[in-house]
Amino acid sequence: MKFGVYVNPQTATRESGRELREGMLRVVRTADEAGFDQVMGGQHYLSDFTQLQLLPFLARLTGEVDTMEIATGIVLLPFYHPVEIAEQMATIDALHDGRTVFGVGAGYRDVEFEAFDVPKRERVPRLVEGLELTRRLLTEERVSHDGEFYSVDDVTIPIRPEEPLSVWLAANSDRAVERAAGVADAWLVNPHSTIEEIVEQKRDHYDPIRADAGEDASLPVIREAFVAPTSEEAFAVAREHLREKYERYVSWGQDEAMEDTEDLHRPFDELAEDRFLLGAPAEVCAEIERYEEQLDASHVVVRSHWPGLPYERACESIELMGDEVLPNV
Repeated sequence: MKFGVYVNPQTATRESGRELREGMLRVVRTADEAGFDQVMGGQHYLSDFTQLQLLPFLARLTGEVDTMEIATGIVLLPFYHPVEIAEQMATIDALHDGRTVFGVGAGYRDVEFEAFDVPKRERVPRLVEGLELTRRLLTEERVSHDGEFYSVDDVTIPIRPEEPLSVWLAANSDRAVERAAGVADAWLVNPHSTIEEIVEQKRDHYDPIRADAGEDASLPVIREAFVAPTSEEAFAVAREHLREKYERYVSWGQDEAMEDTEDLHRPFDELAEDRFLLGAPAEVCAEIERYEEQLDASHVVVRSHWPGLPYERACESIELMGDEVLPNV
C-alpha cells in the first residue's frame, strides 16, 4: 500500500493567491519529508474559495519533489479537448522523475457546465470518448479519430511519456464504478463513501469486471484525515472545519453522489464513522489496516488541509502520520 497526500489548492477568500501558494508548498514539502509516496491535487472552476488551477499548480510541484508520484485527482475531462489535456499531462510527466497518475472524472457542478457551454447530459459520453482519445495520443505515434465530439486526422503530440500513465477514474454510482472498471486502470474512490459502501460496490460492480478482463481489482481511496496526540483533539479539529466543507458540497450538488444524503445532516461523529480517518496514531493505524484487508487498497490518499485550517496544523498531522502511522501499517 502507498500513501498520498491530497493538497486541494483552495482556501478561505481572505488569503491571496501567493499566500495560498506558499501554504500549499509547505504542506507538500512536509509530506515529502514525512515519507509520503504521492501528491494529488483537485480541480474546480468558478469556486467560491480562493483556488489555484490544477495543472499549473502540479507543474510547480515538480520542482519541489523528486520521486513522489504526482496525480490529478481529478481532471474534469469533459471541459478539455483531448489534444490539450494529452500535451499538458505529457509535459507534467516530463518535468519530474516520479510516476504520473492521470485521474479523471465527469464533473457535477452546474455552474461549470454552463460556463464551458457543455450540456451536462453529455458529460459521460464526452468523458468516455475523451479518455479513449487522450490515452491513444499519449501512447501511439500517429492517431486518427472521428467521433461524436472530437476528430483528429493522423496527428502526433510532440512528447509522450516513456511509460503509459496510470489512469484512475473517479466514480460514485454503481454504473459509474462499472465504467471505471472497464475503461480505466483503477476506480478512484471518493472521500465520502463509507467502507461498507465501498466493499459492496467493489464486490458487486468492480471486482467481477476486473476479473473478466484479467486485471487486478486494487484501488486508490481518498480519505479526509487528521491525526493528533489524542482522539479528542483530532475530532475537534476536523469537526470545526469539515462540517462547513460538506455543507458546501451540498450547495454544489455533490450530495447527489452520496449513498445516503441524510448523512450530511447527522451529528459530526456519526458522519465521520466508517468514513474519515480521525484519531490518535494507533487508532488511525488500526483503521487503515481495514483498507488493506477489506478493500485491497493500492493507495490511501489523505486530505488533511481544509479551508480555514492553519497550514501548520495540517503539517503537524502529516508529520505525525509520517512518524507513527506510515511505518506501522
